[in-house]
Amino acid sequence: MKDFSLQGKVFLAENVNGKPRSARWVGDALLKTQFTANEEKRQESYSGQRRTSATLQTGVEANFTLTFNYGEPENFAIGLGGTVNTVASGSVTGEVLPADLVAGNFVALDEVDISNAVLEDSATTPVTLTEGTHYRIENAKGGMIEILDPAALTQPFSAAYDYGARKDIAIATETSIERYLIVVAQNTVRGAKDLTRVELYRAKFNMTNEIDFHATTMSGLEVSGTLLNDSHNEVDPELGGYGRMLMPGAA
Repeated sequence: MKDFSLQGKVFLAENVNGKPRSARWVGDALLKTQFTANEEKRQESYSGQRRTSATLQTGVEANFTLTFNYGEPENFAIGLGGTVNTVASGSVTGEVLPADLVAGNFVALDEVDISNAVLEDSATTPVTLTEGTHYRIENAKGGMIEILDPAALTQPFSAAYDYGARKDIAIATETSIERYLIVVAQNTVRGAKDLTRVELYRAKFNMTNEIDFHATTMSGLEVSGTLLNDSHNEVDPELGGYGRMLMPGAA
């Protein structure tokens, strides 16, 4: 490989005893790594110029930045330090809405992606609210309704509806998210003639600093982290502690 410009797929897997389990392609993503060798320097004291006469490497630091361009739940979970929970489709009956609602109030239902909604008041003989008169569906996917005219009805109201399957992310529930990171990159100067696979054994993710919910441009989820030493692989000089590059055809 002479001139090079790398691009390729990024995969994440669990690290089990230094080996990756089944990997997941994260979709379109950008990865950068940074390596820093820390060193102590000594200046000689005999010339009057204090020239550097010796150095001692005191450690190696390795960091990375991964920008997810695909808004998959699993990618957001990494950026938000959370876990993905799968929720099956179902139905709700008797969900009690907040009391003392007035015209113009909005209500967030317990579930999202709703359909077949029916609202009733709490009179002895319940009255079914009329959509378009007493309330309207502000956003079915978001599970939001707007109260239009509750004056002649008895509160609190209750809701019954169906909801679709989804994935939820519980934010900041994981103190440490760590993955085996694999990149299969091609040299875009020469195309598929040059391929490189990079393995980073222990990529520990930090929470993202920012998510823009009112973006005016294409969004990406930028997550930084630290590459940790893998004690299972460090004993093998062909693997190293942080990772390795595999370069087919370079022999």
